[in-house]
Amino acid sequence: MTVRSLHLASAALVSTVLLFSGAPSTRAADPEPVQDTAAVELPSFRPGLWEYRRTLMRSGGPQVSTTRKCTNPGGEMREKIAELKKKNCQFAPLKRSGEHYISSWVCQTPSGAMRFRDVLTATDDSSYQDVSEAHSAQHVTQQKIEARRVGECPGLGAGAPLPRTPKPRRP
Repeated sequence: MTVRSLHLASAALVSTVLLFSGAPSTRAADPEPVQDTAAVELPSFRPGLWEYRRTLMRSGGPQVSTTRKCTNPGGEMREKIAELKKKNCQFAPLKRSGEHYISSWVCQTPSGAMRFRDVLTATDDSSYQDVSEAHSAQHVTQQKIEARRVGECPGLGAGAPLPRTPKPRRP
């Protein structure tokens, strides 16, 4: 799986998570009160080599994966949102509260409406945390992505896929 599908504002990622069942019903932490600003935009991040740690909440416990990729995270997020809008997903205006960016949207699927909520916390242009929830009639699915820029791309150029980071071996 590419990191593109790991971003949520990389919203399509949440769509793939919906296939998993039995997620616990806890909620993403609510940040301080939101200041509704008419023209809130997603933050910008430095292009380069990024590492993503994804934690997917499942009934059997959390499932964690790590991936590295040369990318421009902010650009990928904007592309995913544009793709979902083309599929007639309806977005509420993006809100910002300090370093928290809150988005929500609804997409129609063959099995009914899916509601999504995402809180992106960006403290600087080289790291962020993304906590997302997807609600269907049958399930609530949650995931957290911790992303950090680890350096320049190794001569491959932005967008070039890198080999997957091997999973740690269990003792």
